[in-house]
Parts: sequence; C-alpha cells; structure tokens
Amino acid sequence: MKNSHAVLIAAVAVAATLVQSERHHRQRLDLHAEQMHQAWIAEVAGNPELRAIWTPPGGALPSEEYANLLHSNRLISFLSAKFRVGLLTKDSLRSQARWLMQREVARSYWRQFGSFREDEARDRTDRAFNAILSDEYVAAADRDVV
Repeated sequence: MKNSHAVLIAAVAVAATLVQSERHHRQRLDLHAEQMHQAWIAEVAGNPELRAIWTPPGGALPSEEYANLLHSNRLISFLSAKFRVGLLTKDSLRSQARWLMQREVARSYWRQFGSFREDEARDRTDRAFNAILSDEYVAAADRDVV
C-alpha cells in the first residue's frame, strides 16, 4: 500500500511539474510574440510610407493621428501582455486603464479599435482585459472626460 501511495504522489508531482512547465513555455511564447508586435508597431508608427499602407480603409485618419493611435496600441498591448503573464492583477490593471483613459489619444484608440480587440480575443484572459478597458473607457465618458 505504501508503494502505491508513493507512486501516486510521484505521478501527481510529475504532472504538476509538466503543467507548470507548459504554462511557463506559453508565457515565454506570449512575451516573444508581444516583443515582435511592439517592434512592428514601432516600425509602422515611425515610417510614413508604412503608415500609409496600414492606415485603416477609408483614409479618414491623417498619418500623424494614426501614428498616435499606434502608440496607444503599443501601450495597451504592453498592458495586455503584463496582464496575461500575471504581472498585473485585475485591480492594478484597472488603475492603469483608468490612468490611460484620461488621455484623449487612448480614448480615441479604444473608440476606433476596441471592438476589433474584442473580436480577436482568444480566451477569458483577453475578454477580462478588454472588459476592464471598456469599463474604464465608459467611466471616462461618464466623468465627461470624453
């Protein structure tokens, strides 16, 4: 009986280690993808020719305004990555989102692209992140900041 308990305990320990290893691997992949995303946004924001190519259809946005929205996207994406890997709690994210939505450029970004972020959400972490940013966007509107 002692041997079967020892084997069961060892199996549980190995399984827990594998789950933790997989979670850390996924976090590293997420952070690497975010690093590439940040580099891409910086390149587009800083290059007028690339901005012209990637400006949303309709051409309603001047190039410089779109560059500012890209900078907002960089910060929001950074916060999203920090939230995903556990460096921000829901409460600390809410504080960051409140600060962010006090700025017109962030509200403008969320007005124009928030629904896209919601459409591309892949899991409950993304949905929770988007809900917090949306809540703070609405709260900013309620405070007559918008």
